Amino acid sequence: MSERLSYVGKRLARPDIAAKVTGRAVYTADVALPGLLQGRILGSPHPHAKIGNIDTTRARALPGVVAVITHADVPSDKFTRSTLAEAMPDFAFAGERLDQTILTSRARYVGDWVAAVAAEDIYVAEKALALIEVEYEPLPAVFDPRAALRPDAPLVHDDAPGNVAQRMEFPFNAGDTAQALAEADVTVEFFGVSSRQKHIHLETDAAVAWFDADGRLTVISPSQGPHLAKRQVARRIFRDIDESKIHWISPAIGGGFGARLALGVEPAAIALARAAGRPVRVTTTREEDFSGYSSRTDHHQTVRLGAKSDGTLTAIDYRIVADSGAYFSHSGSTTAVNIQMTLGTFQVPNRYGQFTIAYTNTPTTSGFRGYGNAEGAFVLQQAIDILAEKLDIDPVEIRLKNIQKSGDPSCLPPVPVEHTRLDECLRRGAERFGWTEKWCGWGRCKTGRHRRGVGVSAITHSSGAGGFLLETSNASIKLGADGSASLFVSPCEMGQGILGALTQVAAESSGLSREAIHVVTGDTDITPFDLGSHASRSMLVVGNAVADAGAKIKHQIRERAVPLFALRQIKAEPSEIEVREGRVFLFDRQDVGFDLRDVAEAAIFNFADRSEQIAATGAYSAHSHHPNHQAAFAEVEVDTHTGAVKVIEYLAAHDIGRAINPQLVEGQIEGGAIQGLGFALTEDFVIDPDTGVVLSNSLQTYRVPTANDIPEVETILVEDPYAGGPFGAKGVGEAGIVNPAPAIANAIYDAIGVRMTSLPMSADKILYLLAEREKKSGVAPGASAVSGQSI
Repeated sequence: MSERLSYVGKRLARPDIAAKVTGRAVYTADVALPGLLQGRILGSPHPHAKIGNIDTTRARALPGVVAVITHADVPSDKFTRSTLAEAMPDFAFAGERLDQTILTSRARYVGDWVAAVAAEDIYVAEKALALIEVEYEPLPAVFDPRAALRPDAPLVHDDAPGNVAQRMEFPFNAGDTAQALAEADVTVEFFGVSSRQKHIHLETDAAVAWFDADGRLTVISPSQGPHLAKRQVARRIFRDIDESKIHWISPAIGGGFGARLALGVEPAAIALARAAGRPVRVTTTREEDFSGYSSRTDHHQTVRLGAKSDGTLTAIDYRIVADSGAYFSHSGSTTAVNIQMTLGTFQVPNRYGQFTIAYTNTPTTSGFRGYGNAEGAFVLQQAIDILAEKLDIDPVEIRLKNIQKSGDPSCLPPVPVEHTRLDECLRRGAERFGWTEKWCGWGRCKTGRHRRGVGVSAITHSSGAGGFLLETSNASIKLGADGSASLFVSPCEMGQGILGALTQVAAESSGLSREAIHVVTGDTDITPFDLGSHASRSMLVVGNAVADAGAKIKHQIRERAVPLFALRQIKAEPSEIEVREGRVFLFDRQDVGFDLRDVAEAAIFNFADRSEQIAATGAYSAHSHHPNHQAAFAEVEVDTHTGAVKVIEYLAAHDIGRAINPQLVEGQIEGGAIQGLGFALTEDFVIDPDTGVVLSNSLQTYRVPTANDIPEVETILVEDPYAGGPFGAKGVGEAGIVNPAPAIANAIYDAIGVRMTSLPMSADKILYLLAEREKKSGVAPGASAVSGQSI
């Protein structure tokens, strides 16, 4: 039989939209409970200081204050904010540093948590913070990762000599890279620095916590992985609370982008709830969100490439110095992924990668959409273009020559590339973009004040982290007597539309009507175990678990339908019965059948035989990362008098396998591209190099792209169903943010002949480079471009 799909591939509306656009969706800040207190946290004004006496007398005496806590009142066990650490095997977890406590006795960045209060309202809580008197002994501080690694640098953590949080060689280095570089026909070296992009989720950090009369803890917070967060709290932080005594709820979430993969204020809320004996909600302001913790890990990266004269890559050497900030969190795993993706984008026989992560007295960095890949692509994709220029090869052609093919070792070399259509992405994207017509070769034909240039970038990204982390999902489906169904899953719905897409998979695999399926999510008491949302895993990994549950439901329906056909004097075997769109009928006689409700009702209200509700649980465990791929093309216009960069056109072609809901897939690609444009051009997380104070601490001082900055983003969905995904789907959520910065950087070079080596690629940097070039060569900004400058 040929495949007939009723719901997969359709542009169907998301089930969560109505509640969100009408304001009825409940976020953590909306939760109302009897006796709910408001909690606030006191941050250190110093980047590095020992904390002496903390006098809370005046704060405790303030009317309306119920609890005040310091480091002396919370567990002293150290932990890492990264909830993903709980998904690592023991040998990998040994690389994670447990270096943080809920409240500290030694401040390590401006804003580090010193004390917390719970009061009857937020205004009293704010007044109480101002009444806490803290004795600080300021210590020398260091704010730059390279400076932190110098022998004379002050130590951020006494147990981290040289401020080295972690140093690692990539486990899958291969060949003799030094010899291959020495023997290469041509080599290039390129250095680049990424930036600390902020997540800018609309909902700032918040958590509600309370203990019931039996000592059971309930936490409500916008977590991307509530099952892992629950485990982490019990195993690493509050070790006197058994995991079975923790109930975690993730309500509607106002954006995540990786920030919610780390614990935020939840531990402080739990500690305050325990001290107060009442429910407590802890919230943060936008300024605290900027200055407190959680931004992209900045990487200082050097890549060396070797190639034959025909452009075939022979060697890659890649080294990173990364800045974890004051605490380790996700800095190790994001840097490892950077190495993995950068070494694994192209097929190179000799590869070497290593990284060093440094502690500094700055806010802690964390996971961010793209998770290291965006940082690495900014450097690698420019290096590939430099190589192409040296060899006089078209940038698209040199990528086509070196990209991975199906069956090649992947970015996790023990696992082969199972499926890729990156070559088709490059070819179709170049044709639609008009690459041949727009790119005028390496002759630097651009003149005048306003110069246009084009650039290309091609990347790989994971669909899940199989092979690196525990990568498993579970899903359950339960039918009611009326034919309706409940789908129990626990990915994080933070705006990407995953719950709606999963109902399409559930309906297609089970034969149920999609309109009859209600999703239950975000509650660890109800939903089966899941790792949450990260690594573009939700559709492939959770989707496979849903498809498994759906297939089991369809099997039960077929078996339960046999006696109903018999009552109509029709003999039918389960294999002869089809279930589709809420109807049960015979394969060869579609007019003979009945409504699914008849089967569901007969299964429960069965007075003659076995009464049983139709229900099933599906599971999926991945041992591969199932990579998806994307090629992107950018056209920019650079004003050589002002340095302003305008993106004229941006096109992304994505190897999606099959789009479960094309509208949602396009939304993810477009949203990622816009966030990537901000990473490329405008978003600058600025820390004062003398004081450690975050200067870009609001949406007035940290500029995200506006509608005026965004070009029309065109998408091409390259569909070729992948056998390992649900109905052929692969991941899509993160890859879209990876390509904009390198594609735009290559386009800027094509336009004005200068290489940008730091993000964001702002107007002042471009003007500086043009001025430096003019000094050296005497070429005015409006004259013909020459290459060789970078910043």
